[in-house]
Amino acid sequence: MVEDKGPTQEMIWEKSYSSKRDFFGNEPSEFGIRSAEVLKRHNLKKLLELGCGQGRDTVMFLKNGFEVTAIDYCQTGLDQLQECTSCNGLIKNLRLCRIDAKAGLPFPDSSFDAVYSHMFFTMEFTEEEMGRIMDEVKRVLRPGGYNIYSVRSDKDPHYGKGKHCGEDMYQNQMGFIVHFFTEEKIKRLSKGWEILSIRQSVEGSYPFDKYLYEVTMRRPR
Repeated sequence: MVEDKGPTQEMIWEKSYSSKRDFFGNEPSEFGIRSAEVLKRHNLKKLLELGCGQGRDTVMFLKNGFEVTAIDYCQTGLDQLQECTSCNGLIKNLRLCRIDAKAGLPFPDSSFDAVYSHMFFTMEFTEEEMGRIMDEVKRVLRPGGYNIYSVRSDKDPHYGKGKHCGEDMYQNQMGFIVHFFTEEKIKRLSKGWEILSIRQSVEGSYPFDKYLYEVTMRRPR
């Protein structure tokens, strides 16, 4: 008899987005806003966003004049983002792609000025899988390009709670598997990059508060 392992993470995300069009709210994340300021300051306009979801940060980047390629493995979120940007005319500077980053990033070398992701690496990835994705990110970035991302911190009050799923991953009551990071893990994944900053922040309020590491790295020239 084959064991029923329950719904996959992709299925849980699809259901969540289908049930609520603003699953994370309508406003952009504070991390996204800060990241946009960094990118504008360095004139980095051609952006790849990993794990765009329903696009709350994507829309903000488009409104700030960025050319965005947004990827996710959930079709529902991409469809909702396409509908939203079609209505307000922002879609002209947007390319949407359904991609599972574990399989690689199907873009030419040095395609982007910057790669952005908000809690994307907090998903159900092993450290080995994250390392391969980081290598792909470096490949598609131009020399001197920025990789800006956030991850859940081991300081997070939710760390260590729920079902342990290997490494520093825990499944919460909603069914989502969350990978938590130490600063040492971030540095291991940063080999071959120039680390410009690692800062800590908190997003949301109790009981949905998330303790984050915000990382800014640069591909060497």
